Amino acid sequence: MTILLIEHGGSRRARHWQPRYQNWLQQQGHDVLTLKTQADETIDILNLHRLLERANEVILLAGDGTAHWLVNQLTEEQAQRLLISVIPCGTGNDFARDIGLYRADWRMQPDELLSQRQLDIAEINGIRFLNAASDGLPVDLIRQHSAGVKRWLGKFSYLTGVLGWWLRYRYTGQSAPVLRSVLVGRYLGGGIQLAPTAKRRDGQLTQVVVAAASKRKLLGVLWSVLRGKHMRHPLVKVTRDNEFTFTASALEIDGELYPLPNAGKATTLKSFIKVRVPSKEIQP
Repeated sequence: MTILLIEHGGSRRARHWQPRYQNWLQQQGHDVLTLKTQADETIDILNLHRLLERANEVILLAGDGTAHWLVNQLTEEQAQRLLISVIPCGTGNDFARDIGLYRADWRMQPDELLSQRQLDIAEINGIRFLNAASDGLPVDLIRQHSAGVKRWLGKFSYLTGVLGWWLRYRYTGQSAPVLRSVLVGRYLGGGIQLAPTAKRRDGQLTQVVVAAASKRKLLGVLWSVLRGKHMRHPLVKVTRDNEFTFTASALEIDGELYPLPNAGKATTLKSFIKVRVPSKEIQP
């Protein structure tokens, strides 16, 4: 088997695990191709497509942002042909968490201890996403936090961002919700279980809307959201369907900001990708 090992160039965790995976895979008799992402995305894309022609599996030593980049580069034929193994080496790792991948060494075991799953993703205006597309609060957070701050604070960057946003928030009786997210899986923001009932193999998306309210009331609902206890809160509306319509001036999609106006339907791409997972969940 020919395996493409993709390392996120800015991740110390990925840099630690890349040589270990390369050596282990070669010891198992696999041909190993390597790609380390750089600042120049154009070069990365050219190298990726050249290497994907030869690969049977992609092992991704990265987080949600690089996984988002990868699924948006795949052709439909590649998405159905390639196996994808995600090694959680990012800040949030929501996709890996949602499919039970916690440890960076989970792929270092014999193939008979691994299984394969066909998973849904989603798409809006030609942009595919693995986790969520959001407007409101998530857009504000990503505008406030630089990539450097996100790396420095790690998984706490979202929590500190929410607190800072609440301190700046002023309720003026507006009707627009403070948060609206359409999710494929359960998680957003580095482990916040925004859609606890979401499943990645039923063809459905979950929309979570948090209504605007006074600062005091909003603190209560945000605390409930952070603990995953918000499903029955009166300011929260949760619906499930296979498509939802967005009208927004900007969207946060899988942790990336898309600043151009995005008006369109978020739809499910049923069983679009094929991933490897352990046959039995490995605890963190």
